[in-house]
Amino acid sequence: MSSPTAIEDTTWERLVKNMLRAEMMRRGVSYEQLVVRLADLGVEDNVLNLRNKVARGRFTAPFFAKCMVALGVTSLQIPPVTEIGDNVDDAHGAQALARKSTKRRKPDPA
Repeated sequence: MSSPTAIEDTTWERLVKNMLRAEMMRRGVSYEQLVVRLADLGVEDNVLNLRNKVARGRFTAPFFAKCMVALGVTSLQIPPVTEIGDNVDDAHGAQALARKSTKRRKPDPA
């Protein structure tokens, strides 16, 4: 990829979807649990709607931020532009991002 503008919107949508799913995996949070956590923030949704919204990857930035807060995420690892197409398009994009973010993340102080 030569520049960030060369990346299609569908690739960006898959990236944020996989980032959300990766954070859920890293924390062991199911869609059912995320629905409950989002409800605590005033977001009323059900499991089926949440699954569909995430599967489409078309959600707003405020919704993404609410999900991150509900998951307890305090910092995100966004892949460099040169890596965005590498693992975003395959069927296991969220798993690949979860592995990468685990490797890059500094251990929490005990």
